[in-house]
Amino acid sequence: MQQDQDIKGFTILELLVVIAIVAIISGVAYPSFSKWSTERKVRAATEKVASMISNIATQTQRGNLAYSQLMVQTFTGSKNQESSIFVSKGMGDKNFKQKLQNGQINCPVSSSGYWDDFGKPRKNIEGTKFSEYYEIFNPEENVIGESKIAVHFLLTSAICFGKGGNYYKATNALSKGSNINIIVEGSATPNYIVICTYENAKKNGNKCPTKGKALEKPAYLVKWSRFGNVSKFKWNGSDWNRQ
Repeated sequence: MQQDQDIKGFTILELLVVIAIVAIISGVAYPSFSKWSTERKVRAATEKVASMISNIATQTQRGNLAYSQLMVQTFTGSKNQESSIFVSKGMGDKNFKQKLQNGQINCPVSSSGYWDDFGKPRKNIEGTKFSEYYEIFNPEENVIGESKIAVHFLLTSAICFGKGGNYYKATNALSKGSNINIIVEGSATPNYIVICTYENAKKNGNKCPTKGKALEKPAYLVKWSRFGNVSKFKWNGSDWNRQ
């Protein structure tokens, strides 16, 4: 009987104290975890985009592809698709030689029947099915968790690579005349994509700022050459740091 009397549970006051302590710890820890999670997702998306560019450029230099493209279907803010989508495409020698003979090596962003068919039909950002793709990266379907990212332009655009740097072309917002030069490591370049969060883009007309206080961390920049050499940079709040 004495043993039973000695066994006591928590009082209501003790439980309230424990709940308060847990709430305080959670309140302090959650913002840090949320920031870390967002950084991780944007960094992972940047790594993937850089990898896609490097992959098609490498395959082109090796002769496995005669001509290749990375197309960016931009964030629209619609409920159906709130993240930019990245699609790589390519063609073999036969298709390339025919297009070259007909003067059609022009890096189109949406021509059906232009690129070789590499996979099963998928839906693009407008909901239309297509199968002319080499690889597709949709951050909202990412294996590390749903993420929404944006780029620094609004018009669906592309870059294309040919062997030895030949037939390199950037179209629409990524073209030399449209993509405003950005200073990276002291040199100006038009060959880049800025990647930022969905929330940052919404504050700037659905596109990432490219500099200044308007560009919020985390943000990254992917830079490339006509030969497909790729570099990655991280925004530190005032400048781009090589990764």
